[in-house]
Amino acid sequence: MNGERNTNLDLIKSVACISVVGLHAVNMNNYTLYYLFDCGVPLFFMVNGYLLLLREQAGYRYVLYKIVHILKVVLSWNFLIAVPVLIFRQKLINPFRMAFDSLLQKGYLWHFWFFGALILIYLILPVLHRLIYEKRRFHRAMCLALMCVCLCMSTLSMIKGYPLSMFVPQPLRLWTWLFYFLLGGLAAFESGKIQRVPLRVHGILLFLFTLYNNTAEKKVGLYLLHSRLAEYFYDNLFSIIWYLLLFTFLLRLPIKDSYRIPISRFSSLTMGIFIIHPILLFALNALFTPGGTAAVLIFWPGLTMSSLLISYMISKIPLARGLIRLR
Repeated sequence: MNGERNTNLDLIKSVACISVVGLHAVNMNNYTLYYLFDCGVPLFFMVNGYLLLLREQAGYRYVLYKIVHILKVVLSWNFLIAVPVLIFRQKLINPFRMAFDSLLQKGYLWHFWFFGALILIYLILPVLHRLIYEKRRFHRAMCLALMCVCLCMSTLSMIKGYPLSMFVPQPLRLWTWLFYFLLGGLAAFESGKIQRVPLRVHGILLFLFTLYNNTAEKKVGLYLLHSRLAEYFYDNLFSIIWYLLLFTFLLRLPIKDSYRIPISRFSSLTMGIFIIHPILLFALNALFTPGGTAAVLIFWPGLTMSSLLISYMISKIPLARGLIRLR
């Protein structure tokens, strides 16, 4: 794997980041937009799989380095949050306990569950990486097996009338996150086959599945799952196809040279935006809650740009830039 930066991956990270912010900003005020934004989390896992499974080496030393850096970021932000909680709420909280809870989707930094899921995947990455490189069939078999688990969970949930995954904390739903991680890696290895599909045909399929999946999620959530939370659709067959079509389309989309630098710069700040936007959202919701589509369409870009600006300022401070970057 060469060291040349892949702008298409930067584009995917940017789309994923904007979608995650949109998902939290819209928050079911408009279901069409809400389900349109639910692609963000799977895309993030697929990008990680693409990058890490394509590496020539991914041993335990490398994995340990990645995990330690994630934990540094998690601990640092929890220490920073503990200070205003102590000052304004006169509440003393153990930041180490806060950090642990945040990895399990609890507390002020509940969105750090993503890091918790990544850590669990990283722990098995060296074994997965070796098996995949020794036997490429193992990669396809693992993807197929995990997809079957996802589809079983989705089907049984619709039969039962409630999402079975609700009983499992999000970071522990490894059948889902590991599947998307491996799927991203599979897209990297099978890129030659994907390129054979005409880009226009690919775009038409993506458009049709976007429309169908968006409508289907509304109906399934309302009438079958009796829950409309986006997190319960990640195991759905049509959602999986939609995410894969979107990921591979963005991966092969021609990008003009004039757009490459802005995309790469935005991409370098996506982790900061991901970390900061729920904190801003919490503060803003204490002042007002946007209602209606028009308000949301203003609130979402505003939240994105505010998080971007803060991330940019942090990136310019040498001692602080590690807070918004995963090495």
